[in-house]
Amino acid sequence: MIAAIGAFDGFHLGHQALLERASANALLTNSRWGVVTFMNHPDGFFAGSSGGSCAAGGSGSFKPLFTQSEQLLLERFFSVPVVCRIDFTQKIAEMAPEEFLDFIGSEFGVDGVVVGEDFRFAKNRSGDTAGLCKSCLRRGWPADVIPMRLSASGKPICSTAIRNAVASGEMKLAWGLLGYPFFLRSKVVHGYNRGTSLGFPTANIEIDPRKAGMRHGVYATLTFASGVWHTGAANVGLNPTFADIQSPRFEVNLLDYEGDLYGSEITVFMLHHIRDEIRFAGADDLTAQIARDSEVIRQISAQALSEHAALWEKFAAMFA
Repeated sequence: MIAAIGAFDGFHLGHQALLERASANALLTNSRWGVVTFMNHPDGFFAGSSGGSCAAGGSGSFKPLFTQSEQLLLERFFSVPVVCRIDFTQKIAEMAPEEFLDFIGSEFGVDGVVVGEDFRFAKNRSGDTAGLCKSCLRRGWPADVIPMRLSASGKPICSTAIRNAVASGEMKLAWGLLGYPFFLRSKVVHGYNRGTSLGFPTANIEIDPRKAGMRHGVYATLTFASGVWHTGAANVGLNPTFADIQSPRFEVNLLDYEGDLYGSEITVFMLHHIRDEIRFAGADDLTAQIARDSEVIRQISAQALSEHAALWEKFAAMFA
């Protein structure tokens, strides 16, 4: 199997280049291809990791861009035929480069690899692409090293840059680096029903505390429900107008949607950060602002649907 190897925290544009090359190489050699990755991100295994393959910036505990459920969705979206997941344990962390290659060869039938130019592996990140290519040559494995893909600003595309963009509410930048909008996929749970009383019923979404955090505030979103894409006004945070919320929440009002989503799993695509959270004097002021936000959000979502029709059509086919 020709294997694209990496942590694949999000299948961003750089990762997508690896998938494309692995697929092409497999076609040339009449073999299968797939991904070798990890159940748990290596950066999360080591305390104090900054996360991401270009680890400039960031500190503290590592949080992946996407949960396991979300990663499974992306694997289907990119039509990855085989996904081999390694439980990143101390034993794996202690492997020497040759030992790691022996392991993936015997465990998953890997006999060819595709990696990015910044790829490091094995104990203390001692394995680099030069050594990898030499090892593969001795084994008779084809090895491809893909140049790092750069953003429009000339900076490397990596998970750390995307994580920072999400944390600062720069969803357009995150979209540009991922190749698709950042999203949440989770179950709709019962909330305070406060939105309903204000005339803007919301779906409250469970947030996995291990997922990369977003800047608090109001967002323009799109969600596929009942066979249609629905514009959504989402709020991430503590809703400071009311004092009874102690931990960050995610709630989205699907404009023009009528139905019961409780208990269902939905995917909310984050298009644009509209504004930060504001403490209003009362419910009337909040309701008026929500109405103003909704008009802006309708414009943003309409433009996104129009300009990226093929993307939404592909996602819709997966949800249908």
